Amino acid sequence: MRTPTGGRTQSVSFNVTSLVDIVFLLIIFFLVASHVARSDAVEAVDLPLASKLDEDNETPNRIVVAVLADRTMHMAGRSIEIGHLESAILGASQDKSKPLEVRIRADRSATYAEIEPILLACAKFGVTQVGFNALPKQGR
Repeated sequence: MRTPTGGRTQSVSFNVTSLVDIVFLLIIFFLVASHVARSDAVEAVDLPLASKLDEDNETPNRIVVAVLADRTMHMAGRSIEIGHLESAILGASQDKSKPLEVRIRADRSATYAEIEPILLACAKFGVTQVGFNALPKQGR
């Protein structure tokens, strides 16, 4: 038996350009998704129970303020003072394309004294859509 004397001149190659593109798109997607997940619900707040919840599917221009059990206010994962909250509400209310909604995530142990400055800041700048996050009651 005779062995072939000529070597192979062609090699097998794979085009991995599209694979690299897909990997980069997945990385960008997970970075953006993790940022969005961290920005609103970072603080662990023990929400009160509500007998009826609004199921609103429209996404307005929204500011989410969390009032924690230790009586501190947080917005977008950062601790804020009432002056910074007022400037954020003023800046967001300048955009007239969508109405501004302020969503308050208050711990169930928070009193009205901690929530009142937020409501007064909303009234000061004409924000009428103020909502509270709550959990549905169990058993119904």
